[in-house]
Amino acid sequence: MNQRAIQLLKLSFVIGTIADGLVAVNWYLIAFGFSIPNIMTGYSDSGTGYEFAMYIAALFMTGWAILLFWGLFKPADRRDLLIITAVLLLISIILEFLFFQKLFIMNTFLIGVTLRLLLIGKFSFSYFYSIRNK
Repeated sequence: MNQRAIQLLKLSFVIGTIADGLVAVNWYLIAFGFSIPNIMTGYSDSGTGYEFAMYIAALFMTGWAILLFWGLFKPADRRDLLIITAVLLLISIILEFLFFQKLFIMNTFLIGVTLRLLLIGKFSFSYFYSIRNK
C-alpha cells in the first residue's frame, strides 16, 4: 500500500479517536451529574435514569475510541473499523431524524449531524482510497 494511503488511514484513526474521546468525556460528565448538553445533539436532561444511560453510552464510546486508537498501529489491517464507524454514524443520523429530532435543539443538532457527515466522508474516503491504492 502506498504511503499516502497509510497516512490518510492514520489521520482518520487519530481524528476518530479524538472525536469519540471527546464525546465519551462529555457523556461521563453528564453521567456524573454535570448539567451540560450532549455535544452531539444539544439535548440536556437530568435524573438518575438519564445519567445511568449516559454512563453506559460513555463506556461503549470509550471502547470505540480505544478500538480506533488501536487501528492507528496497523492501519491497513484495521481499516475496516473506519467503514464500520462510518456506517454506524450514518445509522445514528437517520434514526435521530426519524425518532428523536423533536428532543434536540435544532442548531446544535444540525452541527452534530454536519460533523458526523464530515467524519463519514473522511473515513469512507480513507477506506476506499486505501483499497484502491494497495
